[in-house]
Amino acid sequence: MPLTPAEIGTVAFRRPPAGTQGYHQDEVDAFLADVAGEMRRLERENRALSEQLTPHDLAERVRRLQLEYLDVQEHIAMLEGELERWRRPVDTRMLELAQRTADEHLAEARQQAGTVLDQATTKAAQLISEAQLRASTIVADARHAHAEAVAGLEAKRAAALDEINELRAEVERLRAALAADMRERLAEFTG
Repeated sequence: MPLTPAEIGTVAFRRPPAGTQGYHQDEVDAFLADVAGEMRRLERENRALSEQLTPHDLAERVRRLQLEYLDVQEHIAMLEGELERWRRPVDTRMLELAQRTADEHLAEARQQAGTVLDQATTKAAQLISEAQLRASTIVADARHAHAEAVAGLEAKRAAALDEINELRAEVERLRAALAADMRERLAEFTG
């Protein structure tokens, strides 16, 4: 009868009849015979499996064990490094903690500076846009005023030319009158 470790752990022997001590010897003997038989069977099975193993299987197992050994060695080295780090003086650990804290604050300050710079850039772009709009409005108003002034100058020029022409005509009339008056006086004087 095949036995498992769990079955061996759950076997319970009846109490002996009243007035006697221990377990029923027949039951204990039968159980031990079963355990011995199972152990012999397992021994035969182990022998058969060992004979089936080839040198290649053994080499593969050795290789796996070597890899496991290297992993364990690596883990040990890591643990030794961690232990050594904790063995260092407290000042060194405090310095490392202060450095980490400073690095964190510096990173946070850089992030805030970036945010402020982005906001300032946006505000500057907005102010430039508003200034350009005002400048274009001022230029348009100045051009309009210039056009009106130029148009007004044309009218003033025309008025001034008319006045000049009138003054020339007046000068010519006065010259003619003066020339006539001088001729008359010359005629009276010579005459």
